[in-house]
Amino acid sequence: MTQQRLDAFCGLYCGACLIYQCTQNGDLAQAAAAFGRPEEGLACDGCRSSRVTLACGDCWYRDCPTGKGYSSCADCPEMPCAALRDLRTRRPHLAELVDNLQALRADGSARWCADQAKRWTCPSCGKPTWWYETTCSKCGAVTPTGFPPPERH
Repeated sequence: MTQQRLDAFCGLYCGACLIYQCTQNGDLAQAAAAFGRPEEGLACDGCRSSRVTLACGDCWYRDCPTGKGYSSCADCPEMPCAALRDLRTRRPHLAELVDNLQALRADGSARWCADQAKRWTCPSCGKPTWWYETTCSKCGAVTPTGFPPPERH
């Protein structure tokens, strides 16, 4: 079985997405409760899979690089374009997009994903953590890479 690439086209690490994690664990109720959305259409196997959450189904950041024949925005000579610069201001976890894409360029997908997997793992118990998890939900340890939750609108 081939390992699914977890580097999103825009430079996010899908493995640190709560929806992705809940899909893999078979617990979409947790993600639905966290985001205040119904479970229907929420499942996602990562940006590069055939099953993405409804919110990501028509993602310009997936369509643009693939339409230009690139594996991701990291391959595009126009990176960072205005659309990426705008996207990274919307939520704290998106602020790293350009840095992530530059690291993807330099390190390649496999190495970058391995580094991200390590980064987004609880240092105490080894549970995968997600972008807004500042305390591990399994063991209670501080997760040093989590972002403060954004304000809900």
